[in-house]
Amino acid sequence: MSESTCDTMMTCFCGEMARCFTSRTPLNPGRRFYRCSKPKIKNCGFWRWEDSSLENSSIEVNLLKSKLEVATLKMENLRELLNSINIDRDNLKKKLESLQSLNYFM
Repeated sequence: MSESTCDTMMTCFCGEMARCFTSRTPLNPGRRFYRCSKPKIKNCGFWRWEDSSLENSSIEVNLLKSKLEVATLKMENLRELLNSINIDRDNLKKKLESLQSLNYFM
């Protein structure tokens, strides 16, 4: 891990500017991240990949799009069901009126 210059600035949970570092690990070589600038025993625990907010945002957007598609389909199904129920209600009203008129003449 080495300190480097990042493209953006981030504020940690302490409200101070987080420091930017570059990972030297085999799993994330050259990947930049931010962490609280205070020493480990006094820091707020803030830590974030520089590129994670963009990746997480696109994942979240796709997830929300999927949820919207499902909700839209459910809403269309509910509208069709409501239309069917309204037709049934109207038919029952006609039958009731017909029965009431028969009852009136008896």
